[in-house]
Amino acid sequence: MTSAIPLSRSLRERLLSHEQVQGAFLFLASPDVDEIMALAGFGALIVDREHAASDLAGALAELRAIRAVSDVPVLVRVGDAAPTAIKPLLDAGFDGIVVADVRSARQAQQIVEAAHYPPLGRRGAQFTVSRAAGYGQQRDDYVEKARRETLVVAMIESREGVDAIAEIAAVAGIDMLFIGPLDLTSGYGPYGDLASPEIKDAIAQAEQRIIASGCLLGGAAIAADDVPAMFARGYGFVTAASDTGLLVQAAKAAVRS
Repeated sequence: MTSAIPLSRSLRERLLSHEQVQGAFLFLASPDVDEIMALAGFGALIVDREHAASDLAGALAELRAIRAVSDVPVLVRVGDAAPTAIKPLLDAGFDGIVVADVRSARQAQQIVEAAHYPPLGRRGAQFTVSRAAGYGQQRDDYVEKARRETLVVAMIESREGVDAIAEIAAVAGIDMLFIGPLDLTSGYGPYGDLASPEIKDAIAQAEQRIIASGCLLGGAAIAADDVPAMFARGYGFVTAASDTGLLVQAAKAAVRS
């Protein structure tokens, strides 16, 4: 008899019950650094595969390192909605997917189709090679678990994305819209200027539209001190740190001392 996948309260379930979670990005593609971040106490971690120098095997090594020391939920960010970008990572065992720069309901539907099994999506199944399904030995448990717990996040990082928030949020299977402020400056104010009135107004507008849509609101804090105010404005999930950012801060502080 095979053992069932343990039942626990997933990140998706916690967020849908209005728990607020603070997370961090992992860019260094280093299992050792990932272990340190996992032990630090963040509510969730996001392994980056949009910008970071990490392939699928590297991302899996990072996931295994984190799982060896912690049960913290682990999401993974990808650069597009292609099934080949999403499906192998969910089969590897990540708790959810974050897709960068979503600009339309059509893209959102492609994400859902890749991330969810039928009837909601069209995610293909080859359970004997799926680590998440115990290589076929926990197939039925995993399908139910995936339907219940897989968190699907679309990032809003452009003027087109802000304009399409209502349509993106209306796609069944999209759980969260996550505002990416830096890339959003490409459409509002001087590029890279996170203090401009234009970007501040755009972020406020996006926040209001996402909350009105009924989707979860997520975003990246410009500074760690911004987190309490973001939670007060209705964010359910906020990233306020990254492995690279913390290392740079610590290195500069050491030089100054």
